[in-house]
Amino acid sequence: MIVTIQLYAFLRETLGDAVDIELEEPVTTARLMERFVELYPQFADSKDSLSLAVDQDYVAEDREIRPGQEVAIFPPVSGGIA
Repeated sequence: MIVTIQLYAFLRETLGDAVDIELEEPVTTARLMERFVELYPQFADSKDSLSLAVDQDYVAEDREIRPGQEVAIFPPVSGGIA
């Protein structure tokens, strides 16, 4: 199965808007993140601080990803009122 991952912030600046990763089914969020850092080792140190969303909901590492679902990786987000 090919999973398209939407990217944000420094991930997008480095890799573009999205990347496609091919994995054997069943695909879990944990396996997807493992494969992401295998393909892009420059983000291995950031792996534990990255968040994954499936269909616009943040998910845990044991979530199964089904074909056609929207997947995104986000770096830590901060903000507030200045």
